[in-house]
Amino acid sequence: MKKIRILIVFALMAALFLMSTQVFVSPSAAYNNKKTPPGLLKTPGAVATQKAEKRPNKQTGNPHGKHENYKGSITAVDAASITLELKDGSSLSIGLTDKTRIRIPSMKDATYLALKTDMTVMVQAIRDQDDVLTAKAVAVIPGKPTKMHHVGIVTAYEAEVSITIQAKDDLLYTFALTEETKILPIEKADQLADGALVTIIAPRDVTGGDPTAIGIVIHPPDNETETID
Repeated sequence: MKKIRILIVFALMAALFLMSTQVFVSPSAAYNNKKTPPGLLKTPGAVATQKAEKRPNKQTGNPHGKHENYKGSITAVDAASITLELKDGSSLSIGLTDKTRIRIPSMKDATYLALKTDMTVMVQAIRDQDDVLTAKAVAVIPGKPTKMHHVGIVTAYEAEVSITIQAKDDLLYTFALTEETKILPIEKADQLADGALVTIIAPRDVTGGDPTAIGIVIHPPDNETETID
């Protein structure tokens, strides 16, 4: 009976020893047993810093600039800028770069050199944080074609290619010809040559290039030479 009591006492002592061991385990040791990714210390300050580094820096305004559109008549243009007269009569200068797209009807790969004063254009621009306007694109807005009549003496003629006349002001005017160009009266078409007196009918070309004649009227040689706009 005494032996049984001794065994029971030893058993109770062993149980108490195990329980006390679990209770007094160091909190720091338990924390260190957790898996921590290499190079990352699990502290509130380090985590906050890491999240802050991942967030993009907040910038004031739009870093890409504000898009604006302007319509007006060209008063000046060069490689660096274009100046418009707006509808309200005010003047506005907008910068040009080598990335500015120039769009002109019927003209491919146009450059600023094709832009002329008095052309009506629409400019797509960007205003940066320094309040500077730079053009992304300049598009010429063609107006209703205005027919022009020039009377003069033929100095050069090539069928369906071009015709050049000398007008009353002694200036030479060259017009492109196509297969659609009409010659009137048709029965005098064989008289169309150097020295013939003619009236050229052509719409004004917004690109500033040689206008295309839509009609050539052959006159009797005794008519006076004059220029009609």
